[in-house]
Amino acid sequence: MILCLETATKNCSVALVSDGTILHSRSEYADKFVHGERLHLLIKECVDEAGISFEELDAVCVGKGPGSYTGLRIGVSAAKGICYASRLPLYSLPTLGCFDFEKVQEDLVITVIDARRDEVFAQKWLRRGTEFKAYGEVEAVVVNTQSWSEWNTERVRVIGDAAEKVSDLHGNTSWEYSKDEFPSAFHMTRFLDTSEMVREDVAYFEPFYLKDFIALKSSKKLL
Repeated sequence: MILCLETATKNCSVALVSDGTILHSRSEYADKFVHGERLHLLIKECVDEAGISFEELDAVCVGKGPGSYTGLRIGVSAAKGICYASRLPLYSLPTLGCFDFEKVQEDLVITVIDARRDEVFAQKWLRRGTEFKAYGEVEAVVVNTQSWSEWNTERVRVIGDAAEKVSDLHGNTSWEYSKDEFPSAFHMTRFLDTSEMVREDVAYFEPFYLKDFIALKSSKKLL
């Protein structure tokens, strides 16, 4: 049994998976990150409703990013803490693959997560038989009309919380956009027990931030 965590965006999500079947899942979205307050409660709810103990878990799998620094730190810290306390192996999966591909009709997909301003974190995918395989590397893309130019004349599905941003800035009216969709632990199942699932060192594993953290000056007035 695997405990899956995906916290790289404003969607905080948990799923319990056994032999490819989702036993229980929980997710909570908020405009402000609630991961610090809610993640452990969501984990406890899933475990309690499944009627199991942490000793019955076989592993923990966490979305490794890219995404929010805050969300990733909280998710990875929780995963490492559970693994350390219960002596479980830790695995990671790419966050940009944790979307619902089941309803996609197109053979080309771009998954996108907001990276602020005109930038997105993006991964291209190609359909291979009944599955989608990553094509190229994860990128931080400043979106304009020339982005992904090699696919401009193709039928493409853009999925993610930054799909609307891509629609506005890229302007390709022949593409389809699945807006307001977030990566989720529920959709990590398709990658479990594949080459995308990587075993990590519990002590030294760090999230895949892709970009360096830049602290912004607070606009709040201090007393």
